[in-house]
Amino acid sequence: MSNGSTERRNQGLEEGWVCVGAFGPAHGVHGDIKVRAFTEDPTDLFAFKALHRGANGPLVKLKKKRDDKDDGFVVAVEGVKTREDAMALKGRKLFVPREALDDLADEDEFYLADLIGLTAEDQDGTEIGFVRAVENFGAEDLVEIVLKAPVEGIGRFAFVPFRKIFVPVVDIRGSRVVIAFADWVEAMKEGGFAPESEEGEDGDDA
Repeated sequence: MSNGSTERRNQGLEEGWVCVGAFGPAHGVHGDIKVRAFTEDPTDLFAFKALHRGANGPLVKLKKKRDDKDDGFVVAVEGVKTREDAMALKGRKLFVPREALDDLADEDEFYLADLIGLTAEDQDGTEIGFVRAVENFGAEDLVEIVLKAPVEGIGRFAFVPFRKIFVPVVDIRGSRVVIAFADWVEAMKEGGFAPESEEGEDGDDA
């Protein structure tokens, strides 16, 4: 097994489990907490029969209290009664077994978690690295790519906005994503790019 494959395995999800959400900050003083869903329809988070805190971790039962525009939802967690208990959950991820997800209807349907571990290719077919994570720091989803070689002015890690213009192809069955890498590098070197809502472009949410 190559070093790249080993790193991809270590950085990805535990085999057989998919991350579908994550806890945010505590909300109020009675144990409520914010949670963000990684599913295509955020409300699907509450449709799973069993959520686990961590891959193969303890079961977690959520009760939706209300929507939260910044972090998804405000929820009550069974057994969590105080703000201190809720604060201890911040950053913890929610997982379901892979079989809990619906079968993909076609190649265009996928979960963001399915991108993790995929090979990243440039538009000419050259392998440039692999997807380590899909992050969202408040503006939009970013595909984190570990590059095979550092790029001047960028380094070894690229955070590419998950938009059609920069990620034109997601091929789950082929275990690859195509990145318009030269276009992204040029945009970065020219001073970055506006958040998606400011540019008026349609992103490619999953």
